[in-house]
Amino acid sequence: MNAPLRKIEDLASALQELRLHVGAADLRVGDRKVNSQLYISLANSCLRNRAALLYGGMGANKTTLVNLLGSAFTGLSFDEVENLMVTGHPEQTEEKIVGFIDPRQWSCPSDLPPGRPGSSSSSSSSSSPAPLQILWTPWARSRWKVINEINRFPSGKQNLFLELLAKRKVGYAGETLVLGDTCYFATMNPDFSSTYPLDEALLDRISIAVPAVQPDFLAGLALAEREEEVSILASSLPRFSAEEFDALPRLVASVPLDSRVELSIISLLRDFTLCERAPAFDKTQLSGGSKPSRGLCAGCHYFNNPEVCCWQIDEGLSDRVRQDLRSYTRAVALLLGQEGEGMIEVLRAIAPYVIWHRASPNRTVLDRPPYYGARRLQFVRDLVEKSINRTLNERGAMNMIFARAVDGDISPQEAMEELSGYDDPIAALDYVKALERMV
Repeated sequence: MNAPLRKIEDLASALQELRLHVGAADLRVGDRKVNSQLYISLANSCLRNRAALLYGGMGANKTTLVNLLGSAFTGLSFDEVENLMVTGHPEQTEEKIVGFIDPRQWSCPSDLPPGRPGSSSSSSSSSSPAPLQILWTPWARSRWKVINEINRFPSGKQNLFLELLAKRKVGYAGETLVLGDTCYFATMNPDFSSTYPLDEALLDRISIAVPAVQPDFLAGLALAEREEEVSILASSLPRFSAEEFDALPRLVASVPLDSRVELSIISLLRDFTLCERAPAFDKTQLSGGSKPSRGLCAGCHYFNNPEVCCWQIDEGLSDRVRQDLRSYTRAVALLLGQEGEGMIEVLRAIAPYVIWHRASPNRTVLDRPPYYGARRLQFVRDLVEKSINRTLNERGAMNMIFARAVDGDISPQEAMEELSGYDDPIAALDYVKALERMV
């Protein structure tokens, strides 16, 4: 086994042995069961420029777990990593988060290096003004960024994180800091009096979200055996060198995706997005009053068919979902040794966590049993299962016909005639439409 992967296994074992993380094994991948909060966080630690959100009530070990992982992966002490993160509150200022103008460039020229604005050696006759000198915060410069209690930031402050995730750079006073490849984590508590709704555009930039729950009975007993402080126990965790930390994204990228996984990912996005009454079959273009939950699909042939996903979700999924599904499927397959044919089971397990915070379920379906308006993750998990099963089973012959037409083995007209016999929205709205453009 590769040295960084062996160290990750040692890290997961140490967290449990030291009673630093004792979550239930609630994520089944093939014949293995692991804790979703831990292994999704580990997967995100192996990637760069992806953001993982840990969502749950107070005392669910969200922030502590992320800081423990940060200590292990960056080689810093637990206290140093804890001091790096930014925590949301309405009065948090941009200066405290990203940086501020260095006042010495005007008040104390002798404190500045030669050539800096205001220093005695700088040329007073220069035709263009020297750039401002910004003191970037340690959080802004760090390659391990934690946004604690992100929903305590008002919408205006949330926009800072949206730009940061979108552009991978941060600006202040006309100056720009390029962030480079970075690990992003955010934590979020339920709605309280001091919290704000997360912007939907920001939610779409969050790659994966995992519920974090308070310790159950057995976990409470295990935690009672922990006698030392977390910061002391953290010093016993395995540490990664800078080279090992940098090697992890390359290891993930080297994992080949099974062809069934690739097909299932594309079909999954189309199952969630297809709607024949939406412009260009893209439900993200629907206005507030013309969504499936408002009756748009009432006359559609597929409406009320429990095996069809599109009418059960109001908005479609962006292409970022496809990219995230591929990345996290690779990362979790690498961590759990589920490469090759086992990767389809990884996709089944991971896809709901990539989708559920981005999707808007049709409330008429979500509010009914067995979801009762609360089990949103399970609702999305059931839709994912239906889509993948249909792609691998009922759609097998349909996919083969389309592939043969694309490869030129049969004519598009012949393929369209055969596909017209399939009562499947992807056949009617994707495959046939694509073949029509080939004629």
